Amino acid sequence: MFNNVFNKYSLGKNNMRFLEGESYLYRGLIYIVKGYQHPENFLIAYPKYSAISGSKLEAFNALKDTNIIYWDCLKLTVPVIPLDSAHPYTLRGLNNIHYYKSVLEALLDTELYLTGSASYSSQFRDVDFVIYEANDKIVAKLRELFQRKILEKSIWLLIKEHRDKHSSSLNLTDYLYLKKNTILHGYYRGIHVNLKLIELSKGYNTCIEPVYGYSHYTGYVTVKKAENPHLLPTRYNAYIEKGEVVLESLRELYAELRPGLYYTVNSRLEERKNGFYLVPDHGILIPVKE
Repeated sequence: MFNNVFNKYSLGKNNMRFLEGESYLYRGLIYIVKGYQHPENFLIAYPKYSAISGSKLEAFNALKDTNIIYWDCLKLTVPVIPLDSAHPYTLRGLNNIHYYKSVLEALLDTELYLTGSASYSSQFRDVDFVIYEANDKIVAKLRELFQRKILEKSIWLLIKEHRDKHSSSLNLTDYLYLKKNTILHGYYRGIHVNLKLIELSKGYNTCIEPVYGYSHYTGYVTVKKAENPHLLPTRYNAYIEKGEVVLESLRELYAELRPGLYYTVNSRLEERKNGFYLVPDHGILIPVKE
């Protein structure tokens, strides 16, 4: 279906965003940035692909040679790469992918950042795009594309997404409940497209939102209202047994929660300057359906 033609290019240092989803080349591996704040002179990033062989790294081998540090800002142990040796890196991908990318950019009036397996290999199941500095206007345009059937919803697409990425942590029924009204997954001209909408335009190479302390929480969570629906980091007004919290996530999985009751296992309850934040990203969040 696609021509096996790649057009590689690297962005200069002045194009560093320090944001979730960006690709960086370091010692022959492609790393994917996690989060929006990073230790000075480093980027929090996970090794995902070999730039030499064009293959995805196995989970065990990925981290064995990666520099792991404890960062007190987040009260977490994180993998990092040095800024002075890492280079912003991406692949335009196959010619047809680049064409579809340009059409969607015109329809949404914004830049799409190609990431995931389609950016480095001709063997891929889906195409992943990140939109930086996303806002309510982008959300409205995405809804319109689905309404006009330019992007098409499919239950089979979601079943495949669950099988490939979430079957080890969520059953299919719970996943379909979470994604019932999604605008982040769809078909475009037969291509399975995934979108991640990042609210920020730039991340930080310093600590801007320190965690003063944390504990682990397992129990019920009542989600009341989304502060920024579909955007990441996503935030919800929520309540747990101990009182009011902000439920915050950088995972696309939790970017479209409906108001209601959920049960979380091993979430982090973090104390920050503005109060308590419940972060389910290292645990699991399950809908409690009536």
